Amino acid sequence: MMQRPSYGTSKRALWVSSALAWTVVFLLIIGGLRGSAEAVALAPTVIPSMLLLIAAMLGIHRFSGSMDFRTAQDRSLIPPSTSPYLSRDQPTDDTGEVR
Repeated sequence: MMQRPSYGTSKRALWVSSALAWTVVFLLIIGGLRGSAEAVALAPTVIPSMLLLIAAMLGIHRFSGSMDFRTAQDRSLIPPSTSPYLSRDQPTDDTGEVR
């Protein structure tokens, strides 16, 4: 049975990055609803940037994770090649070797 690759650190970093990006988005929305001029001024730049960051992190993780999984799966299906001869075999006299 194929085991899935484990990405503990990258998964943790992805969750932290995503949580912080969503926190910034929600804080700007709350600040804008409360009438903060600074939040309203920052929102057109920061909110699209944070949403693109979240989408990019998910896209990169999905792309690279699926490629790693596919590569690991392909490797497990290919049996190791066997040698056409045994390493301890002695050549026969009719091989044409010069001695």
